[in-house]
Amino acid sequence: MRYSVKLVEEGIFLAKSSDGRLLTIDTRSLEERRGFSPMELLLLASAGCTAVDVTHLLRRMRQSFDALEVEVEGERREEYPRIYSRVELIYRVRGDVDPDRVRRAVELSLERYCSASITLRRAGAELSHRIEVEAP
Repeated sequence: MRYSVKLVEEGIFLAKSSDGRLLTIDTRSLEERRGFSPMELLLLASAGCTAVDVTHLLRRMRQSFDALEVEVEGERREEYPRIYSRVELIYRVRGDVDPDRVRRAVELSLERYCSASITLRRAGAELSHRIEVEAP
C-alpha cells in the first residue's frame, strides 16, 4: 500500500492512492470544514471496517437484512498526544435476523477481524458497542 498527502491550500490536504483515488482531508475549523479531519477518518475507518465485517458475517450466517448502519462516537484525551480514550460503536440492523447471530457477528468483528478497531483498542482506547435490531 502506498499513499501520499499533499497540501493544496491552508488546512486542506489531498490524499491520493497509488491507483489514483482521491480523498480530501480538512483541518480547518468546523465552520469552514468541507472534508474530514485525520482523527475523524480514524473513527470512520473503524466504523467502515466493522460494518463490512458484520455484513459479510451475517450473510455467511444466512441472515436476511434490509439495512445495516454503524454509528461511531469517540472521546479524545485532553493531553497530547490527543488519542482516542473511548470509542463507542452503535450497530443498527433492520431485517429478519436472529439477535444472537448479530451479536456474534459483532463480537467476531471487534475481537478477530476488524483491524481498524483492534488498532484503536491496542492504542489504549476503551471500545464499547450497542446493537439495535429492528424487525422488518
